[in-house]
Amino acid sequence: MATFDAILVTDTPAYPSWNRGYGAHRLATHLRGHGYTVLVIDFSAALTLEVWEQIVNLAVGPNTQFVGFSTTWWRYRNMNAKTHSLNLAVNVRGAYGEEPSNIPTTLTHYAIVGQGHKIVDPVKRRNPKTKILLGGPKIDWYLDFPADHFIAGLAEVEIIDYMEQPKRIWNKLINHDTKAESRDWGWLDSCTTYTEYDQIKSDELLTLEVTRGCRFKCTFCQFPLIGKKDLASYLKTKETLYNELLENYTKWGITRYFIADDTFNDSTEKLYHVLDVVKRLPFKPKFRCYIRLDVIANNPEQAQLLLDIGMVSCFIGIESFKDRAARFAGKGMSVEKRKQALHQIKEVWKDEVYITAGYIVGLPWESYSELRETANWFLQPDCPIHTVYYYPLMIMPLGILPNVPRSELDKDYEKYGYTIPDITKLPAVWYKNDGTDIPDANRAIEITQELKAEMDKKEKPIAAKAIAYIQENSIKDPQKEYFPNLINMLSHNTEKKNYEQTSI
Repeated sequence: MATFDAILVTDTPAYPSWNRGYGAHRLATHLRGHGYTVLVIDFSAALTLEVWEQIVNLAVGPNTQFVGFSTTWWRYRNMNAKTHSLNLAVNVRGAYGEEPSNIPTTLTHYAIVGQGHKIVDPVKRRNPKTKILLGGPKIDWYLDFPADHFIAGLAEVEIIDYMEQPKRIWNKLINHDTKAESRDWGWLDSCTTYTEYDQIKSDELLTLEVTRGCRFKCTFCQFPLIGKKDLASYLKTKETLYNELLENYTKWGITRYFIADDTFNDSTEKLYHVLDVVKRLPFKPKFRCYIRLDVIANNPEQAQLLLDIGMVSCFIGIESFKDRAARFAGKGMSVEKRKQALHQIKEVWKDEVYITAGYIVGLPWESYSELRETANWFLQPDCPIHTVYYYPLMIMPLGILPNVPRSELDKDYEKYGYTIPDITKLPAVWYKNDGTDIPDANRAIEITQELKAEMDKKEKPIAAKAIAYIQENSIKDPQKEYFPNLINMLSHNTEKKNYEQTSI
C-alpha cells in the first residue's frame, strides 16, 4: 500500500543519550495489530517544512484517517510568550550546535512558537478528511495547536475506539480511558516492534516496558498508575519480553534499552522474572532503569541480580537526605541506612554501573545548610553516586492544565504546609513556613541552579559512563541520515504500487 491509514510524528531527547519517541512506536504497533497500516516519523525537531511536504505527498492518501503528533519531547512553553527565544536543547536539534532563534525552521519549532497551522495545512490540502490528533503528556501546553482532537493519557484503548468508530461525533478532547484500563486489550502480551521505515541502528537505545505501574505511591509522584500491589496484573509474560528482545536483536542488532518502568526493582520476584528471560537470549543486553534504594537495602540480593540482568546505568530517586523531609516524600528509610546501601551496592557494581540520583530542593524541613552539607557529600570522589540531578519542588495545583496527572501533593498542598497565592500562574510559585531558609519556590530554584553548576564540574568516571551511553552506530544527523532514506523508501513504495496497478 502506497499510503498509510495513520501517521504518527514524534521527537527525541538530546543526542547522544537520546532514544526514540516510544509512545508513537507503541501505538503504531498496537494499531498494526488491529490491521491498520501505520508510519512513524521520528526527529520532528530536525524535520523541515519542505521535507515534511514531500513526506505528506507520499504517505497521506484517501485512506489516511489521522496524522498524530506527540508532545512528549516538545518543550514546556509560556503560552503568553510563544515567540521568545527558544531552547531546543531538549531534543536532537541540540546536537547541531545551532543557536535557537525566533524564526521557526522545523516542525517542533513551528509548534512551539504557535504556528502549528504550517504543519497541518499540507495534510489538509492532501486530504481534507484526514484528522489531526495531538497526544502525549504536554497537550495542555499546546491547546493552540490546530488539532481536530486531543488525546489524553495512555492511548491504546482510546486510539482503537477512535479508529473503529469513524462516524462517531468525537469530543475535541478524547479522555474516556486515560489509564488504558477500561478493557483488557492484552497489556501482558503486548510488545513494541519497528519497521524498515524506522531505520533502527544497532547502537540505538530503545525503550522497553516490563511493567506498567508501580507498587509505591510517593507524595510528589504524578504518574497515573501508582500504588499497584498485584504484580501479576502488570508484569509482562516472559515469552513476550523474550520475543521483543530477540526480534530487535535479530532484525536490528539492538542490545541497549531504557526500561521505562516507574520502579524497575519494585520486587525481587520481578527481577528473577527478567533474569530468566535474559539467560535465554543469545546476547547480553545493557539496560538503563529507575530503581529505589530502600528496596535494595532491604533486599541486598537485588544488587547482584540487577548486574546479572545487564543494568549498566540507573537513576535513584534520593529526593532528600534529611530524614523528616524524606519521609514526607515517601522515602522513609533512614539516611544512614540508605547511604550504607549505596556503599554496599558500589562494592558489587564497582565501575560497571553508572549511578545517577535525583534530589528535590524545597521539601519541608530541609534547610539550605543541610542541602549544602549533602551536596558536599555528593561531590566527594569516593561518593558512590556519579551524578546528581537537582530539581526544585514543583506543585501543579488543580484548576489549571486539566489533563496533567496530579500527585497527592498537587491535590492537597495546603495540607502539607504549602500556599500558592496565584494558582493560574505557571510555574506555580509556592510558599512555606517551616522554619527553614527556603521559604518559596524562587529560592528553591536559585539553590537548584547553584548545586547543579557545582555538580556539572564534578569529574565523572569515563569507563562507567562509556558503558552506559556510547551510541556509535546510531543516527546522529537526521537531516542527512534519516529523512532522505525515508523519502526514498516512500517513493519506492509509491512506484511499486503504481506498477502493481498498471500490471493489473
